[in-house]
Amino acid sequence: MSDALFSSEFEPADTRYLWRLWFADLLDLATSALLGWGALRALDVDRTPRALVVAGAVTWLLMSLAGGLSGWTLWRGVVGLRLVTDGSAPGPGRGLLRALLVPVDLVISPFLQRRYFDRFQKVQPEAVPPFTKKWQRGLGWQGFWLVMAFASVWFIVMPTKREALGYLKKLDGWRCCNAKTPPSPFKCSTSVSRALSEAEDGDAQAQAIVKDCPRAAAEMGR
Repeated sequence: MSDALFSSEFEPADTRYLWRLWFADLLDLATSALLGWGALRALDVDRTPRALVVAGAVTWLLMSLAGGLSGWTLWRGVVGLRLVTDGSAPGPGRGLLRALLVPVDLVISPFLQRRYFDRFQKVQPEAVPPFTKKWQRGLGWQGFWLVMAFASVWFIVMPTKREALGYLKKLDGWRCCNAKTPPSPFKCSTSVSRALSEAEDGDAQAQAIVKDCPRAAAEMGR
């Protein structure tokens, strides 16, 4: 038996799948920051650095809680790994504890070539080849986070109520409303659409702006 085969056969799972799990955890952290940013924009609250950190942290805790219940996250599914403890999902307690320890593990594991905090919790990655029945059972969890990620991108790209109404009050907004060529046609059209939506919902400020905006008033009259 060769040394390579021997080491592969008896190597701990956290070492064997170190980089796959490392990239999955890193991308899950990035996704939680994206979801937190999207949530703040959806709620149209001030996006201060503190608010962004809190929103991202809360989302990360929720994602880790769900990951503890199922063993799956969006990016673990993509790389074909599921976290397990004695062959089953780690559970919510380990999921939440892992949420606090993963940022440290991401820093030290490339140097140590071990996931010591995962070992401490008796959590290890299990390889699940994509499109197998076991992998397909995790599609519901993966699909949920994928939908949330797309929704966050939508809220990030589209203007909030305050952004739309503020834009239409400015010079660029005046050009948009009066059939002049605005610097950003996309921003013009999306701001008008958002103002119309708010006006139809009875927002007094939006109704006043739509009334003074010929383009918006014409679209509302259709």
